[in-house]
Amino acid sequence: MEDKLMTKYEVMRYLNISRRHFEKLVTEENLPIIKITKNKRYMRLSDLHLYLNTKMVNQPQETTQEPQPDKDFQWKNIWSK
Repeated sequence: MEDKLMTKYEVMRYLNISRRHFEKLVTEENLPIIKITKNKRYMRLSDLHLYLNTKMVNQPQETTQEPQPDKDFQWKNIWSK
């Protein structure tokens, strides 16, 4: 599978961020980019995913069992007046 190269503007749309925020991520947060010229910058989609995974605060964890409903829960207390 070929890794897709995304333009700066595609990355901005993907992350739903402004150009100023993109520049901040590149300079201060070490967002991995491929710089061709001053204004031509690209990013590999796989690098973006790796970057996002390292910045994720609450990473999803695997569940090993189904949650059990609380048998003592009183639905009548919620819906009654």
